[in-house]
Amino acid sequence: MKKFAVIGSPISHSLSPQIHSLFAEQADIQISYEAIEIIENDFDSKVKQLFEDGYSGLNVTLPLKEKAFHYADKKSDCALLAESVNTLFLDDSRVCGETTDGQGLLLDLESKGIELEGSNVLILGAGGSARSVIPSLLSCNINSLSIANRTPEKAAELVNIHKQNNPEINQIEIDEKIDTEIDLVVNSTSAGTLGEEMTMPEGIFGLKTKSYDLSYSKDETPFNMIAKRSGITEAYDGLGMLVNQAALSFEIWHNFKPDVDGIELQLRT
Repeated sequence: MKKFAVIGSPISHSLSPQIHSLFAEQADIQISYEAIEIIENDFDSKVKQLFEDGYSGLNVTLPLKEKAFHYADKKSDCALLAESVNTLFLDDSRVCGETTDGQGLLLDLESKGIELEGSNVLILGAGGSARSVIPSLLSCNINSLSIANRTPEKAAELVNIHKQNNPEINQIEIDEKIDTEIDLVVNSTSAGTLGEEMTMPEGIFGLKTKSYDLSYSKDETPFNMIAKRSGITEAYDGLGMLVNQAALSFEIWHNFKPDVDGIELQLRT
């Protein structure tokens, strides 16, 4: 039986083992899939040990996606663009890195009827989660992509990475007042899930704005609670993205494309 795991910190809340078990049932295969706590300082030694212990693939979640990017011997074009990796696997003796986050987000937005072409998108946060989805968002012919982060230098770094090929990307200050109507606000910060105060630019929620929190919860996420109090009627969390990115990882590992229809609803009940 092949062994797989999702690694991160914290990790006990992860639904990935349940999702991959559902996919394995579809594929009629038996796998082992665990959630394993790994902190940043131990990443290299722990991942090396897991592969030596016979694990065939690892999903990587916060805060380890940038660590995984640097650890991988061979990176996909998508991973190189995002400078982030959420899927590790072996090819002979080389560790390969892929990111399925961005494509998973696009698939979920599409399933929810959210049209990105020509839209104004705002991302809160400039960490690994933001890095992992920005290239995919920029590929959708959007009108603008703004990044706001409590540490402005990190937002500026992300803008500089993409600005030459994507002039529609820009940085806004966290205490700035937004005059442009934002179509989609994406929260990539972990402030809400960590119980920290959420700071964001004034005026990000307009009459037609939709909110999307990359974090997920069976209850309303703190960010989406703020959005709804601001009058937002369409607020989504990242569970659908989790399911879709997991399906893409599963396909890489098993050469089988799972059917994601109904999985998100099943996980919420």
